[in-house]
Amino acid sequence: MLHTHALRFFSHCSWFLLPLIFFISFVEITCAQQSKESEDARGKEIAVQFSKKMATLHSFRAALNLEIKYPQQKTPRVYTADLEARGAQYYFNGVGLEVYSDGCSRWQYVASSKEVTITTVDSTSTSPVDNPLRLFSSYQEDFKIQFRGERTEGGHTYYDLSLYPHDINQPYSQIHIALYKQTLLPAKFSYFGRDGSRYIVELKKFEPNAQVRSVFSLDTKKLKGVTVTDLRE
Repeated sequence: MLHTHALRFFSHCSWFLLPLIFFISFVEITCAQQSKESEDARGKEIAVQFSKKMATLHSFRAALNLEIKYPQQKTPRVYTADLEARGAQYYFNGVGLEVYSDGCSRWQYVASSKEVTITTVDSTSTSPVDNPLRLFSSYQEDFKIQFRGERTEGGHTYYDLSLYPHDINQPYSQIHIALYKQTLLPAKFSYFGRDGSRYIVELKKFEPNAQVRSVFSLDTKKLKGVTVTDLRE
């Protein structure tokens, strides 16, 4: 909780104190603004470097730890997942489902219920499940970026960034990103939903320019006994 402290002035010395306090306050506000502007500029610079680095990758493979917490749950649910990507195409396996995307269509396959749902790719979705590649795309146009500093943990030094969406209709109020300082490769993403939900994606392993699958679509004809729901327009 923020506390407001009232300043009391004595009439006999206000002629001296008021100009002095005004000067101190002006210096503090100016320094704070300069510091904030410097942090914002540093955050944007790091985000641009990160985006450029990711854009140079032909492909990548990642092993993830995914923690999902909803307001009605007392404890978060923790999953492991794997992600392969090349360009706008990706394959995601985790959270009890497989997701295939060729960049245009998306196949969600739930083996336990033998159901496949096909939809058109929504490139604007910020959900780490709906659109995993959004984790690695450019943020500087959609978010206000704040540099939170550097920290060293477990023998690694990280850059910490906070992102706040310009569009208040976005499902997330803020996103925190941790990048390895030395390589600018992603280490951790934390999503905070406006509904109180929270997604934490920790990359346990990240292989840039890795050998990945050649096909990112799902041939439902090869699956026996499944129900296919095609919602593409």
